[in-house]
Amino acid sequence: MPNHSAYERLLPSPYCTRRTFLLPKQETGKTTQCFKKIDQCSTLLHEAKSRLSEAGYEIQTVRIATNPFGEWLTLKHDASINHLTSTSDDVSSQPATKRAKQSSPENKDEVDESTISERLQKLNNILSQHDIGFLSLGPSTCPRHTTSICPKIVSIAPGRFSCSANVDACDVESARAAAKCVQIISTLGTDDESHLAGGLGNFRFCAASCVASGVPFFPAARGASLTDTDTIFPKIGFGIGLENGEFALNLLKEAKSIYAINTVFATRMKEELLPIQDVCSKLASEFDEHKKFSVEYLGIDTSFNPSLDKSGSIAAAIENLEEVRGDFGQCGSLSAAAAITTSLQSIPGIVKTGYCGLMLPVLEDRRLAELGMKSNDGSSSSSNLSMQKLLYISSVCGVGIDTVPIPGNVLEDDLSSLMLDVAALAGRWAKPLSCRVFPVPGSRAGDKTTFDSPYMCNSCVFEVE
Repeated sequence: MPNHSAYERLLPSPYCTRRTFLLPKQETGKTTQCFKKIDQCSTLLHEAKSRLSEAGYEIQTVRIATNPFGEWLTLKHDASINHLTSTSDDVSSQPATKRAKQSSPENKDEVDESTISERLQKLNNILSQHDIGFLSLGPSTCPRHTTSICPKIVSIAPGRFSCSANVDACDVESARAAAKCVQIISTLGTDDESHLAGGLGNFRFCAASCVASGVPFFPAARGASLTDTDTIFPKIGFGIGLENGEFALNLLKEAKSIYAINTVFATRMKEELLPIQDVCSKLASEFDEHKKFSVEYLGIDTSFNPSLDKSGSIAAAIENLEEVRGDFGQCGSLSAAAAITTSLQSIPGIVKTGYCGLMLPVLEDRRLAELGMKSNDGSSSSSNLSMQKLLYISSVCGVGIDTVPIPGNVLEDDLSSLMLDVAALAGRWAKPLSCRVFPVPGSRAGDKTTFDSPYMCNSCVFEVE
């Protein structure tokens, strides 16, 4: 925010019948449906970017998230799929159970993989024309799609696309498929393909559990499925995600104690977020008033999200609290994470969407990465950051296991068990969590990573315990 060096990301999601991306037919090459939907999102996003920039905010990226790709990317263009798009007048009156059967990947004729690749390239070109930096194609809801299509999605240069795989508690088949997908992605690419090299492709894939539409953070971001509601709601939704590590540091220094977090956050967060909300609410109203197309402002994901700036670490910010005894992860860290999350979800007067929690991505938080390095010196200090410690803290906050490097030869069974643990926490407490890990080819636990990415720092390879 202007006075606290925080930055805002705009993440709209196409919803409703128009959330189905009907891609161009092979024989005509027309892009009418797909182009129109992206054009609408682009118009909304760039107008929002312009207005927030005028208000003094620095906009990092603009992004789009779609409904699950199995509802549009993989399907043949026949009368049945047209029935799910906005060209159908009576689809919204159909029962959700009937629409669910229609849109299920196992109940539709699908195109071959070469056609999917062609569609992705065309979609990539359209996004480039509209200056859209990133697009999440939603979750895979079919294990077969997870292993065959998700790697294809993230492989498209220059790394514009991301996706996820839905893994529910006790869903062993989906967890194993997601684990296999992670392994496949880690082997993609060459040294010349920077978006894939060294296992970096997994930056754009995760296993997602209990993640609803409206989450603006990638790769778990998704629009609503055609089967999510009894009627298809004809609006494009948009919301805000924040990068706010330095602001978090200022707030926690002001609070000093867990006891004061709620009071400080209720006042200071509201003061900072209301101007953003006012701009976005006014924009949504103006779009509706002028009949451009229907827009719904979803809200702000109030999550604390670190940056790679010197003062951008969330873990380092938390260490300023009196009750945190030493390094982040030691005694007091869990209670601090719980208090912060509760407060972020309770800010008065702010329309909220997404996680609204505490984000602890190891390779996107310099202090977490530093703590991870301690595992490389052979010590047994309790301050060492481990997979289980991260999972333990995730029980009271978001986002789960995020950007954690792991051995390149990790077993599929070990990886799927980790994903099931994350899904179990998400299901038990009805909270959105994800698992995003990077098998590093040729590495073992304790090795230092050498990623070359503007979005990440380096740490050591974690053991999957």
